Amino acid sequence: MTSATELHLPETGFTIDLSEVPGPFVTVHSLTTLSGVALNRDQLGRPKSIAIGGVERMRVSAQAQVRAIRDAMRTSALPGEVPAANSRYLPREVSRRLQDTGTDAADADPAAALIVAAAGMSIDPAEPHRTRAAVSLPDTAPDVLSALVTLHWDVLQEAREKAEHIITGAVAPAPGTKRPPNPGNPLNSAAALVPPAIAAQAREAFGPGRSDIQLFGRMLTELPPPNGHIRSALEVAHAFSVDAMAVFADDFATRDDWNDAGVFASSMLGQQLLASGTLYRWAALDRRLLRANLADTDPDRDSVEANARTMERRFLTAATYTLPSTGKSRTGAAAWPTLAVAATCPLPLTAAAAFEDPVPAPAGIEAATRLARYLRHAHLGGGIARWLPPNGETAPAELPGHLTVEAG
Repeated sequence: MTSATELHLPETGFTIDLSEVPGPFVTVHSLTTLSGVALNRDQLGRPKSIAIGGVERMRVSAQAQVRAIRDAMRTSALPGEVPAANSRYLPREVSRRLQDTGTDAADADPAAALIVAAAGMSIDPAEPHRTRAAVSLPDTAPDVLSALVTLHWDVLQEAREKAEHIITGAVAPAPGTKRPPNPGNPLNSAAALVPPAIAAQAREAFGPGRSDIQLFGRMLTELPPPNGHIRSALEVAHAFSVDAMAVFADDFATRDDWNDAGVFASSMLGQQLLASGTLYRWAALDRRLLRANLADTDPDRDSVEANARTMERRFLTAATYTLPSTGKSRTGAAAWPTLAVAATCPLPLTAAAAFEDPVPAPAGIEAATRLARYLRHAHLGGGIARWLPPNGETAPAELPGHLTVEAG
């Protein structure tokens, strides 16, 4: 079963291409009706919510949506493109690569932590398999770093032994206690023994290359510019339902297939809260910033333009058609938007104000009409409006006349 976050975007036939339409920004507005889902839960396990116009609405956080977009773009990476990963487990992955080539784990772990620390990343020696903070980096980084360690294995011997000694002597915090907020980086003394030329090569492994890091951006204060701080070229708003949030409790039971003792009872009983509503979603792309990010690592203007157009197409398509998964549960959530508008604009403005007053149920046609009416005054440039009529209705007449209206 394929979830909405696992769509292979180039194969869907729904690619959104506005690359020939001028404008500094591109925005995506969409309305998607969902029934009985929990796309995004709070700490109490309830579907997230937000109060707008004095009414509780369903909410899906911007972070959850961005993750779904990133996942979709990762699964549909194009030839020559390196997918980007977001993880704290870079040292572990480097160690695994070293072990795959015959290095003993006792030697691979400190060597991996050393080369990552030499690049500038902080690592707690009591947890040498991960960095203190998550980092966005190309999928190729573990291979590059492990190859660098292997190539300079003998040169790094003193530094490796120092790192091993620090890691061996590190003590994990007792259960229920916390480390000091700023303990520093004890592995720095070992990293200082790494020759500067090798440390510089290690930092190059963090470079964005041709990946979506230039699109999503990242903040790595431990790495020097231009690779450390890359501004995000996109914005994604918290999605919210245009109608009042409808929450219900789903009581479930699991039957034991091997229960033949004459006791007819369920092996597990439980309850989860689900919600229904029509989500308004908004995302925007800054074309100029995306090209500036790409130009930082690619001096070829034609290459920058081609890559920017490719990233834009894939981002717009993913932002329109993907949704966060429901915690990998079997409660499905995939749904096409009833109305999706992608267009260029001079300012990336949302249409949230159109739904300050909740839309009465059923929300489909009324919500689409409100959105279309609002977008008439949003100074949109060229673009498309994809309309999937709930009951065969025609697209709202209020849509801006210069948009190309397409089916679904």
